[in-house]
Amino acid sequence: MEADWKGVNILPTVRRSNEQIRRSKPRMDLAKITAATEADIARWKREDGIDDSTLGPPRWVRAQPDPRAIREGMRLSQAEFAHRFHLSLRTVQEWEQRRRVPDGPARVLLRVIERDPEGVERALAT
Repeated sequence: MEADWKGVNILPTVRRSNEQIRRSKPRMDLAKITAATEADIARWKREDGIDDSTLGPPRWVRAQPDPRAIREGMRLSQAEFAHRFHLSLRTVQEWEQRRRVPDGPARVLLRVIERDPEGVERALAT
């Protein structure tokens, strides 16, 4: 006889603050990863049953811009950053709290702000 799981939360909900998450131990062993040789990687792939021929060609994936790092590098508050670059304060807050991810045009804007903030200010002033 099957159990009736409708409306039942099978997985427990764990609530942790952002500070607890930041202080928690990472789930990966960075020392092991940085010390890995090509032979180690090949062995792990064999152990995991990974066949390179099924993966397709490698491609470079650019990391997302970090709005908080960009803003802090400029020594601006969230409100100052939002005002200076004609962004919503709420949007900046949600990006930094990782509740939302910058979409395509916003990622481009953040990259340009990161490289030439004065140029962006000049462009927005006209």
